Amino acid sequence: MGNLSTVFANPSDNNTGSATDGVAVNAYGQGQCSGVTYTVPAHGDIAVSFKLKMQCVTPANVDALDKLIQGMLSASNKRKYDQLTQKSSSGGRGFFLFFSAGGSRTSTKQTTHTMTEYGLTTEQQTKIIDAMLKMANEINTFNYKGTINNTRYDYSVSGNLFGIVMDATIQKGENHTQLRFLAPNVHLDGDNGSSLPSVGKLY
Repeated sequence: MGNLSTVFANPSDNNTGSATDGVAVNAYGQGQCSGVTYTVPAHGDIAVSFKLKMQCVTPANVDALDKLIQGMLSASNKRKYDQLTQKSSSGGRGFFLFFSAGGSRTSTKQTTHTMTEYGLTTEQQTKIIDAMLKMANEINTFNYKGTINNTRYDYSVSGNLFGIVMDATIQKGENHTQLRFLAPNVHLDGDNGSSLPSVGKLY
C-alpha cells in the first residue's frame, strides 16, 4: 500500500485560541490508502491484508488516550462520550470527534472548552495533553488484516480503503508539537458512491 494521503472533509474556519496549553485540530477527515483499488463481488466479500509505513500516532496509542479520557469522566459524560464512538465519522473512537468538535478544525480555546464541558479539571486536561506529547511522531508500521463485505448489493463494488485522520497541534507552554492520529476502523468507498464496511482494524 502507498502512503496515506489525506482528503479532509467538513473544513471550518480555524480560530486562534488564547489558551496557553491545549490541543488544536488543524485538519480532520478521511485518509485514503492510495495505490490499490479493491473489487468486491456482488453479495460477497474479500480478504484484505496490508502494511502501511507513515508518520502517525498508532491506533494502539489512540486506544490508550481514549481509555485515559474515559477513565476521567463521570458516568453521564462517559455515556455522552461513548455516543461519539458510535458515529462512523469517529473511526471507532470517540477521541476523534471529542477533539474535532464533530469533524472540523478547532482551536485550543475550543478544545479546552469541550474538555471543561465534559467535567475535566485543569489538572486532568494537563494529564491528557502530557500523554499526547509523550507520543513520538515517528515513522510507524500499520498492519491491517480483515474482510470487506458487499452483502448488501447485487453488483460488484470497486474502490479504495479510507480511514479517519486527525492532524493536531499540541501546545505546552512555548512548545508546539505536530501529531497525526489515525483511527482503527477503515471502510471501502466505491466509485459508484457505495460505502462498504470492513471486519478488522488497523493495528
